[in-house]
Amino acid sequence: MKEQRKASPSTHSGLPQDYTKMLQDVLSANFAHELEAFKMTSPPEFRASGEIYSDEVVLHLSLLETGKLAATTVHASSDFDPKASSPTVEDLLAICVDAAGDLFSALFQLQPDAEGTPAILSSSLASLGAAPLAWTEVEVQKRKLFVKVDKSNPVLDQAADDWLAKNDPEFIEREKAELEASESLFVVPKKPSSTPHH
Repeated sequence: MKEQRKASPSTHSGLPQDYTKMLQDVLSANFAHELEAFKMTSPPEFRASGEIYSDEVVLHLSLLETGKLAATTVHASSDFDPKASSPTVEDLLAICVDAAGDLFSALFQLQPDAEGTPAILSSSLASLGAAPLAWTEVEVQKRKLFVKVDKSNPVLDQAADDWLAKNDPEFIEREKAELEASESLFVVPKKPSSTPHH
């Protein structure tokens, strides 16, 4: 999933799997009570991903329900200067996690839709009430960043990328070039420096 706020060049570095797995575990633990309240045999699960561009850090946190096409995805974005010693990528990602966690807290509290489906699991954007559907500026820990929420599903996006990777030679070359160009750009954190709260 590549949801950029800025029109940066597409060269980017993805977040490592051990970091995103840790984020997923933290979110699942943090929102265990809310997830249990759905009383579902197969409770929804969190998925995390993100990219680091030359001037922006973007984090995507999704809540997916088994068998459903729509998910609820919170995107958080912060400006980034790779030449500055502070804030680090780790600092910016930690603030993005906090902002996304706060937004998920608000989404979990929305009233169910007309069919009784929890708003956060509904496939309708209208069910998300006043949630920011376009990039919206917020302040977290005295730092400016941007959040938005949509119904994109990272599993479907990945499946589309996988299909292109197998069937489109240009896509393969482009992805390979992006990866090579980004490998030397950044040191990506191995674990979150803070946890979302609510």
